[in-house]
Amino acid sequence: MTEYLFGDIVIIGFPFTNMNNAVLRPAVILADVGDEDIIVSKITSQKRDVDTDLYINNWQDKGLLRKSYVRLSKIATLNRKDIRKKISSLDEDDKKKAKEILKKLFSLQ
Repeated sequence: MTEYLFGDIVIIGFPFTNMNNAVLRPAVILADVGDEDIIVSKITSQKRDVDTDLYINNWQDKGLLRKSYVRLSKIATLNRKDIRKKISSLDEDDKKKAKEILKKLFSLQ
């Protein structure tokens, strides 16, 4: 079984809110605890002016097609079998910023 690390960028079947359908899209791994599930946040090209979105530096080098943002307020627990492939990882600076956003989001500071 493939082990994923915080900040890995994968292509995965990400469900719509109604859970009836899913679309293949990039996502960032937040946690892999070793069972069949992984915790992810979706990646989007839609810019919003909110504190919980993270701009991905060097997005072109990550295999992303457009300027991209990790929507850290949109978290899902998904089955790892829905991962199509790993395409890259966030830079160390982006990982650090993502952790800071998550701490604020969950009031962990």
